[in-house]
Formats: sequence, C-alpha cells, structure tokens
Amino acid sequence: MVDRFNNGDNHNDYDVNMQDPLQFQGGDFKGIRDRLDYLQEMGFTAIQLSPIFENEVGGYHGQWIKDYYKTDKHFGTLNEFKELVDHIHKKDMRIILELPIKKEMEGQEIINIVKWWIEETNIDGFKLTDINNKPIEFWQAVTSDIIKLKDDFYLTGEAPNLSNDEVDKYSQAGFTSISDVSLVEPLRNAFSKPDVSSGPLFDLFEQKTTHWLRTAFFDNQNTDRFTREMVNNNTYPVTRWKLALTYLYTQPEIPVVYYATEIAVNGGNSPENTPMMNFRTDKEIIDYISNLGRVRSHQKALMSGTMELLYENNGMTVFKRQHDAEIVVVAINNTSADQRAVIPEEKIEKDKELRSLLGTDLVRVDQNGNYHIVLERETAEIYKVTEKSGYNLPFILSIFAVFALFILFMYITWKRGKKINPQK
Repeated sequence: MVDRFNNGDNHNDYDVNMQDPLQFQGGDFKGIRDRLDYLQEMGFTAIQLSPIFENEVGGYHGQWIKDYYKTDKHFGTLNEFKELVDHIHKKDMRIILELPIKKEMEGQEIINIVKWWIEETNIDGFKLTDINNKPIEFWQAVTSDIIKLKDDFYLTGEAPNLSNDEVDKYSQAGFTSISDVSLVEPLRNAFSKPDVSSGPLFDLFEQKTTHWLRTAFFDNQNTDRFTREMVNNNTYPVTRWKLALTYLYTQPEIPVVYYATEIAVNGGNSPENTPMMNFRTDKEIIDYISNLGRVRSHQKALMSGTMELLYENNGMTVFKRQHDAEIVVVAINNTSADQRAVIPEEKIEKDKELRSLLGTDLVRVDQNGNYHIVLERETAEIYKVTEKSGYNLPFILSIFAVFALFILFMYITWKRGKKINPQK
C-alpha cells in the first residue's frame, strides 16, 4: 500500500495525520524509490502497488478513484512515478498497478486505461480487482486485447470469495494469473499453530488444474494480518512465519508477500491491518525471506515443477518438487516435538543424497535404502537431490585444521612456558 510504505518527500504530505489510521500517513513514490534496494535484497522480482490514481477526499487506500488518468497528489506527480518505474527496471524488477473494476465499466474503457498507462509510464502489468463484477465471457474478450499491448505484459485478476472452481474458470479467461483467495484459509489453518496436518493443502492441490496460473498469499488489505491469528493462538510469530513462508515459496503457485510481513506486523480489520511500515526492526524474517528468494530463483523445480506429497503426520510434512531431472525435497516440521521422517529412496531417487539449500545438512541413504530426514521442532529444510559426494572432504579438512591449530597453540604455549621458567 503506497500510503503506508515509506515517506520519501514531505512536500506532498497533504492532510497527513499520523495519529489517525483513517487519514493519509505520507507514503509516496519517492519513499518506494528510496527502498528499492531493501526490496531487491529480499529477492522480490516484482512490486505490486495499490491504486495510485487520483482519489476522492480521504482515499489513502486508492479505492475511491476520481480520475484514472492522473496520479493522486499525495503520492507524487506523474513524472515522479515515471522515475520510479525507470529505477525499478534498472534493478531488473517489474512493477504492477492495481486497478479496481467497477460494475459500470465497459471493456473498451478498461483497455484504454491500461493502454494509456503502458504508453505513458512503461509499467509491466495490472492487477484487476473485483473481476467478478463482470462475466467470464467479458474478460475473455478484454484480456485478449490487453495482452497484445506490450510483450510479456502481466495481467492478474482478483475477486473476494472465489471458490476453487471459480478461480480455475477465471484462470482460463486469459489472465496471466489469478489471486488464489480459495487457498488463504487453508494456508492460515495449516500454519497458525503447531501440530496441525497439512493434508488439506495437498487435497486442495489435487483438485486444481491451473495451479501455475495462481498467486498464493497469507494476507492482504482485505484480511486480518496472519500474525494476528498466530498471536491469538499464543504462538511466536517469527517461528510461525518462517514455516509458513517456507511452504509459500516452495509450493507451485506464485508467492506474493504483503508489505510488513517481514516484520511480522500485527493487525485486525482495516485500517488496523495497514499501519505505516517500520524499518527499524529485527531482521530475522527479512534474512529468511532473502534466503528463500535465492533458493527459489535458482531451482526450476520450485518455480515450475510437479509436486508430490511423500510424508505427512500431524504437521511433519515432506514433499517433492521435480522439473525434468532436477528434484528438490522440502521438509517442514510444524509440530511441537523433534521429528524423523523415513522416506524410501525409490520415492525420491536411488543412489543419491539430499544436500541442504538453507544450511549445511546432508542426508544419505541408509543400508536399508531409506532417507532419514530429522528436524527439530518448528523448523524447516529444503534439500537438493544430488549425486553422492563420498566423504565430506571440506568438513574433514576443517576438523583437521582445527585440531592442527590446537596442537600448534599448545606447542607455542609450552615453549613460552619454558622461556619464562628455565630449568636450574
């Protein structure tokens, strides 16, 4: 949400009242531009902004649109937005704007708005909200014209309360992707507290035919913050978020992370769920998101591979993602005790080993042909299936080096002792 992210220019702070969450808080285009390194370092490849169009009085959220062809003065000028787009592109990232769809809007009106913003600012995509205000046939005609306006243009759609079947239907109407609102509740149920089976998530996955055309998320401007649910369950949000984000980044749908997730912001109904961003905070989740982004971007199996559940027992979950010969195994221990999952090697691949992508863990097949994946309570791991490496030479050498340094230290200490206390 533009108004709640970062205030980079106090010259456009019209009507700002930091004491009233229903008033503008000062976030603007310059503030986003100033924090692009922060976003890029977490591995995000695209930035999706709340509506930036000129709004009626008090429309800090961007939903009360007055003019689709002007930027709201609270956020900055059109030229300042163009500069933001240029800086985003220089960082090899993409920018997507949210466009609320009203019932009275005609197809050509929507096409004209999208075309104008592409030609004027070179944006990379639009997120069309409330798409259920129009029938699927309407969108089939509109989307076919929009995607011709720019190569690789990203067009996503969203509507509240869409069922899984409805998401599938809209996915086939020409959108690049559809926000998977049907997944939000199952996701939150699975990770808001420990000792909960992830089985329903995989049951839902089996029912989908277009999971690669969906975006997955835990919360947005229309929901309570997921952290609120964790707190209500008397659980530690940082631990909960690390498990939840591991699944989000390794399941087949496109992961979307709402601003301030990285600081585990808490909040209930709007406007409590959209506070001003606080950048002076602990970095534990920030660093974890950065690692997940790095892992996902380097593994085709995580971005476009198949998914198969290998093991599930009341929160201890192991699943496999595969793209051609590349295999990644994900293990999530969402339980209140340490767990061991025994996986027959034929379920993964024979004569291989599992090498951690988040840490240093290495899992080899035992004499009975099984992988033993052991995780401490409320932790997760991502493994790459690799060829057997034989002995772990770097580890052995490091142990030898430590031992050699210890012997050298003892020898030097002994020599010095002899000089200080010479024999009579």
